[in-house]
Amino acid sequence: MCETCEEPRWSTWLLFNCSNYQEHPDDAEIGIAVITNGARAPEITAAMEELVCSLCGAPFEAVGEESALTPCLTHDLERFKSYGYATLKDDEVIG
Repeated sequence: MCETCEEPRWSTWLLFNCSNYQEHPDDAEIGIAVITNGARAPEITAAMEELVCSLCGAPFEAVGEESALTPCLTHDLERFKSYGYATLKDDEVIG
């Protein structure tokens, strides 16, 4: 559990697409899926607004949010990877 709230640490996936992913090679990722919770979501969104795609240098756009299938996170990881997302934990984005 989160130290400052009752919400589980890994309860939410935030999805961000590269704003230029249509120009990526077919086998390249389209964006990033970040596992977090509602309390940290605004901080993650703000951090992602500052990042650019390592492939093409374009900014990221918030495109969605999903509830995590805790404790089945392996299923989520595989699903998002199959959709073309890199998967990160929130502390990998904001440290």
